[in-house]
Amino acid sequence: MMYLVSPSQKNPLSNVISRDLNLDLAPYSSLPVIARRVPTARPHSTRYIVDGSEMMTSSSATYTTLVGASTSTDLLAELKDLKNSVIGNTWKKVEVVEDEQLLLFLLSLLRVPSPGVEDSDVSMELMSETAVIVGALANIGDLTLRPLLVANTPSHLLGLISALTLSTSLSDRYVHRLLPQLLRALRNLLVSTADMVWGHMWGVGAERKVVGTGLVGMDIMSEADARKGKEVPGRNKAWKVEAIRSLGLVFEPTNLTALLSILQTHPDTKNLLPLYQLFSRLVALPSHRQALASWRPSSDETHRIDRHEAGPSALKLSDIHPSAPSSIQRGTDIPFIIYHLLSTIISINPETGSSYGPGNQRQSPKLVEAALDLLAALIKGQPSVAAAVRSWSSLSNSAWGEGGIGDDVEFGEGEGDVLITREFISRLVSMLLLCPTGVRIAAASCLTNIVKAHKGSRPSDRIRSVIINFQLIDEIGRLLKTEGWEERVKLCFILAALVSDDASLQKMAADKGCPAQLTTILLSIGQDEGKGELGNDLASRSREATLLALASLAMQYEPTRSAISDSNPPVLPHILSALSHPSYGVRAAACQLARALSRTVAILRTSLVDSGVGEEVIRVLKREVDGRANRDIEEGRGDVDGDGELGERIWTVEVAASATICNLIADFSPLKTTLLLEGGLELLCELTRSTHEPLALNALWALKNLTFHAMESTKLQVTLTLGWDRLRALMTLSTPLTLRVQAFEITQNLLAEATALEISRTVENLGEKELLDLVTNAAKEGEQVELRIPALYVLSNLALGNERLRACIVGRVEILEVLSGALNSKLDPLKVPSLRTLRHLIESNAKTHKPRQGMVDLFQPYQLKPRLKELAEASASLDVCQAAVGLLNVLDRGRDGGGVSSGGR
Repeated sequence: MMYLVSPSQKNPLSNVISRDLNLDLAPYSSLPVIARRVPTARPHSTRYIVDGSEMMTSSSATYTTLVGASTSTDLLAELKDLKNSVIGNTWKKVEVVEDEQLLLFLLSLLRVPSPGVEDSDVSMELMSETAVIVGALANIGDLTLRPLLVANTPSHLLGLISALTLSTSLSDRYVHRLLPQLLRALRNLLVSTADMVWGHMWGVGAERKVVGTGLVGMDIMSEADARKGKEVPGRNKAWKVEAIRSLGLVFEPTNLTALLSILQTHPDTKNLLPLYQLFSRLVALPSHRQALASWRPSSDETHRIDRHEAGPSALKLSDIHPSAPSSIQRGTDIPFIIYHLLSTIISINPETGSSYGPGNQRQSPKLVEAALDLLAALIKGQPSVAAAVRSWSSLSNSAWGEGGIGDDVEFGEGEGDVLITREFISRLVSMLLLCPTGVRIAAASCLTNIVKAHKGSRPSDRIRSVIINFQLIDEIGRLLKTEGWEERVKLCFILAALVSDDASLQKMAADKGCPAQLTTILLSIGQDEGKGELGNDLASRSREATLLALASLAMQYEPTRSAISDSNPPVLPHILSALSHPSYGVRAAACQLARALSRTVAILRTSLVDSGVGEEVIRVLKREVDGRANRDIEEGRGDVDGDGELGERIWTVEVAASATICNLIADFSPLKTTLLLEGGLELLCELTRSTHEPLALNALWALKNLTFHAMESTKLQVTLTLGWDRLRALMTLSTPLTLRVQAFEITQNLLAEATALEISRTVENLGEKELLDLVTNAAKEGEQVELRIPALYVLSNLALGNERLRACIVGRVEILEVLSGALNSKLDPLKVPSLRTLRHLIESNAKTHKPRQGMVDLFQPYQLKPRLKELAEASASLDVCQAAVGLLNVLDRGRDGGGVSSGGR
């Protein structure tokens, strides 16, 4: 059935809106000229196919009411009713965004008046109410994001914000009224989008798909992976692409300039708060962080900003005192946004929340918390920024004197007198101790990122770091006892980051009782969840955070590992159940804790085996890989390890589980047999081909551990499964360095303790010429030391082969040059395998220790004896001395025919 709709059939409200706002409503005021009606199950809407594209017109009651309003005042009243109905009502929000024409109509109300049009209170209120509605629609996540993104809402909001901030014709009253609502709407929309694409900032929660890592010691996500997002089966890829694109819109130069100018032209709390929160969420990507940190106002921008009256929080680079250190002068390394945040935060009295300076304006704790969160995100993993923040202090002439670091200065008069410090780090510590809980946690995060990124170059900095670490651990432990679950999640992640890779801090935390606290929290999660006091999402994130914190506390400190293993009630059953938890974040954190516990031999041999945790980790890796392969087949991607797959998922659980397996299959572990029986060897060999390098690295590392001191049958099983061609390919120049190192170390293990016949068989399978070429290229000067060392050890083992192989080795001048260069190296780890290689070449028999005269003659031009004597007498390394003395004894036997060896291999 065909419908003809006249082009002149206008929306009855168009004249009203156009008169008050001077808007162009042509795209929304009439239906297409020719359309074909398509039935739909929706009771109040009709779909039309126009030129092959589908669109919707709406006859819903809400849409009819809005477009039927006779005046702008009536429309405003209807918008307020709509606002009240959607706030707090999830299903009403869904109903509104699914009505496409209604959504487009709402967006059509968000337009900047043309120049010359007089401000209208009603028109301003129309835009304000509409912005509030859009913001409310955006803050419930996936249920409403798709229609908003398809309608290009982020671009729409950014365009409007840019127009408002850059306009010279609009009154400040108009801008001040609309800007906060627009910024909140933009924040809600993009933060929800980031949570959907990247995952929650503080733990994964109940999410089953892999969207980020969350593991300590790893960045939040890789640039390429995060840009592509995660796969959501059945959803339209077009809107997914739009979601990913929208996250970068903020950092386009025009949009970024418009948003950052607000920090100076309109520095009200209601504007700064959504801006800080938006930026702190989106700088997860390195490119976003770089764009924000590198932005500086142009001369035109500075001139435009200076025309505005600056409020107490309006901070200009021109305000920097002339005596400021070079690191914070205009045009130097400190980013504009960092200076702004530092100046804002240091102006806050940590006891009262008021700003120091004119007006003593009271700041919202939420604003201070948001500023600290953004500063922490910008500092994380950035040593240069952390160093600048460490040395930063307020330089106001009215408040600061010529004091040393941390000097106290009295400020104010009468009862309001306070004692404040000029150093930013000291101010953060004060906030950690004195402010409301949210600010204290944000200050803890900021301090943690500073001390982890930059230890300090001066002795005073390093001493201060020790004190700050002690204060952080003490305060985190205190807050863990008193705060709610959401706060505990943040505290656990902060504690995990703080103590990671630092045995002294792990000991300090253990002395403060942190492991016992976290164990109690972990045991109580299931209890509170069972009572209905803890939601599924928060319970999942709490488990993940607690397990991860325990893993960090136990990684380098054995007493904590023993305490966790021996705890009563036992923790191991909770780790076992967490390994099969629906949330990939919980599974990954459980793997990390199992990995930490496995670093103690006694726990590995008993507790992890008896509890079933060890075997379950192996099954976890197999399930993750199988599950991913099945999803690839279902979704038609085919190649499991192709570029698309890397873009769709981060390999969090696989990386954590494979890293744990590296420990579980050490040569003394009973789990080595379990791995071989359950198909683990085939799985590890398959993962060496993964295009995700950390996973391939862990798989090769596990194979290296599997072949260490292994029986010949195990070595044969590994080589047959992996394949000689694959092993040879891994040693080539085209392989990434980390994987290449592991390949040489696997080869070293295969040759170690082997007979001459077994060595010959290995050389034959790898190819004699190819293997010697690979070893020569890897061991030569100019290559990375971590690669040269295993290559020299491979050469040392090859020298124990038959006469033919030894002749091939010494027949290559480049190999002799490699050995000579290693002896001359300043690095002892290179000298030891070189000395062993020479001894294996020269010594004729391990029993008689006599030299091969032909070899002695061959090395004569290299002045071997004088060099060996020098090493034996002058080297500070006992290993080098012993190896040099042992080889000297072998050479001496060629002359006197006797003697007792004072060294060994």
